[in-house]
Amino acid sequence: MTKLLPTKHLLLIAVVSVLLAVVLIALPSDVENDNKPIRLEANFEIVDQSQLQILDLQNQQTNQQAPQLSTNSLTSNLSYDIAPPSVLAKKNREPTFMEQSVKLVPGDSLSKVLSNKNISAQDIYKVSLADKKQKTLLRMKPGQTLNFVTNDTSGELTKLTLIQNRLDSVIFTKNGDQFDREEISRKPDIVQTYKEATINSSLFVDGLHAGINQSLLIELANIFGWDIDFALDIRKGDSLSMLYEEKFLDGEKIGHGNIIAAQFINNGRTYKAIRYVTKRGAHYYTPDGLAMRKAFIRTPVDFTRISSKFNPKRLHPIFKTSRPHRGVDYAASSGTPVKAAGDGKISFAGKQNGYGNVVIIDHGKGYQTLYAHLRGFARGTKRGRRVSQGKIIAYVGQTGWATGPHLHYEFRINGTHKNPVTVKLPNDTPMAKKDLKEYLPYAQEVVATLENSHSPSFAQKLALLKN
Repeated sequence: MTKLLPTKHLLLIAVVSVLLAVVLIALPSDVENDNKPIRLEANFEIVDQSQLQILDLQNQQTNQQAPQLSTNSLTSNLSYDIAPPSVLAKKNREPTFMEQSVKLVPGDSLSKVLSNKNISAQDIYKVSLADKKQKTLLRMKPGQTLNFVTNDTSGELTKLTLIQNRLDSVIFTKNGDQFDREEISRKPDIVQTYKEATINSSLFVDGLHAGINQSLLIELANIFGWDIDFALDIRKGDSLSMLYEEKFLDGEKIGHGNIIAAQFINNGRTYKAIRYVTKRGAHYYTPDGLAMRKAFIRTPVDFTRISSKFNPKRLHPIFKTSRPHRGVDYAASSGTPVKAAGDGKISFAGKQNGYGNVVIIDHGKGYQTLYAHLRGFARGTKRGRRVSQGKIIAYVGQTGWATGPHLHYEFRINGTHKNPVTVKLPNDTPMAKKDLKEYLPYAQEVVATLENSHSPSFAQKLALLKN
C-alpha cells in the first residue's frame, strides 16, 4: 500500500507523526509542573546598622547593572528608614549644657525672661510649680539675677538660680519630671568697727564726714531719740562714738550690721546705749539695764521749727489776748504724717471748737496726748481703736483757729498739762530680773571695749565731764 502512495504524501505523514510524538511527550510534563506548588524563599541577613547605608548603595548599583531578583535586593526592599550614623552618634553621646545669665529690669517676669531664651512653657510651668508655696519667683525685683542651665541637645531647662543678693539665692534643680527647690544663704564675716565724730554743723554732715554710713546715723538718732531731740537739742561741740558690725564677703566689705554700743555727749550730758537680745527681741539698754526706749516719743511729727512754745501766758496770735498755750506747735508742711506718741487707745477723733480736727489718745496710768489742727485722719483712726507708738494717726493741717499748717501737741499727766519738750518721759517695760543678771556683766565688757577705742580727744572730753 505504501507503494501506492506518492513520495510527497509519505514525507508529509512522517513529519506529522513526529510532531504528534513530540506533543504527546511534552504534554504530561507540563501538566505535572502546573500541579506542583511554587515555593519562594527569602533569606534575611543580620546586618550591622553601620553597614545598612553601604548595602543600600551596593544594591542600587547591582540593580542598575543586572535587574534580577536576589537576596540582597529583597533585604534592601524590606529595610526601614534609619538615621545616618552621625545622627545616631550625636544622640548617644554625653549631653552638653549651656549656662546663661539675665539681670532683671523693671517689667521682667519669669515667663518673659525664659520665653525670650527659648525655654518651653512646660519647663516654665514645672519650675513655677516648685515655688508655688514660697512665691519667690513672683516677687523677683529689678537688679536681681537669673542664672539658668539648659541641655544643649534637647533644649530642656535643667537648673534655675535666682540670685537675690550677694548672700541669698534660691536654686531649682531638675529631678526627673519636676524641680527641687533649695534656699542658699552665705554667712558674711563680721568685724567690729569703731567710729567717732564731733558735731560742728549737723549730725549727718559731720557723721558722714567721719566715715559713718547714713543709715547708721539714722539708727543712732532712733536709739537716742527718746532722750535727745535731734532737731532742737543738738549743740556745736556735741560728740558721738559707736561700736558696730561690718560685713565682709570674700574679703570685700558688703555692708554693715547692728550698732553694738553707742555713746552721745549732748550739751554736757552723756548717754550710753547697748544692744541686747532677750525673749522680747533685740533692744537697747543703758549700762544699768534700763530700756532706752521710752513709753513716749519726744516729737510725734517731722517738723521744720517750733512755731509756738509751751507758754501759760502766751498772747494769742488771732485774738490778741493773753491765753495760755498748753502745748507745742510744730510747723510742718500740710499733709506731713502725725504719729502716735505712745501705745494707747483713741478716746476722741473728730472736730473740737478752735482745735479743728483733733485726736486724743489715752495711754493709761494717767497719761494722755492731744493732736490738733489736723488736715485729716489716717485710715483706722477712730474712737476705741488701739494704736502703737509711732503709728500714723493723722496728717498736719490748719483746721480750726490756725494761721498756718502746723501740729498742736499737748502732753497731760493726770489732767495737768506738761511741756512736751522738757517733760521727763517714763521708761519702757524694764528688763526681766533673769535677763538683767546675765546682761550686767556683758554690758561692762562692751562699755570697756567702747571706752578703750576712744581717741585721746574724746577720752579727754569725757574726763572733763566727769570732773
